[in-house]
Amino acid sequence: MEERHQKPHAIFVFYPLQGHVIPSVHLAIKLAERGFTITVINTHSIHHQTSRAQPDGEDDMFATVRQKGLDIRYTTVPDGLPVGFDRSLNHDQFMATLLHVFSAHVEEAVEKIVRSEPLSRP
Repeated sequence: MEERHQKPHAIFVFYPLQGHVIPSVHLAIKLAERGFTITVINTHSIHHQTSRAQPDGEDDMFATVRQKGLDIRYTTVPDGLPVGFDRSLNHDQFMATLLHVFSAHVEEAVEKIVRSEPLSRP
């Protein structure tokens, strides 16, 4: 019987506040460079902000490293608030939606990822 070894798969869920995304991106890339499959789950809001900040207008922050052969997948989910909503001025409402709405969307995305991955046998 042929033995198949599946590479490790890490799922990153960015905490959607300034100062958390870039270090998470760097860690995701480092792990991918070491052979991990990485799936990043980001919020629509943070995705919108980072896309606007890209000098070349790139919509996918991992497109360049993916072209170099790294296995980094990227998806976005809603956090429960409109993209234009000012989260910094409405901290309590933002935290409540992260807990009750965003977490449900993340759970759904993770379930979809798990269902799509083949099971590895020891």
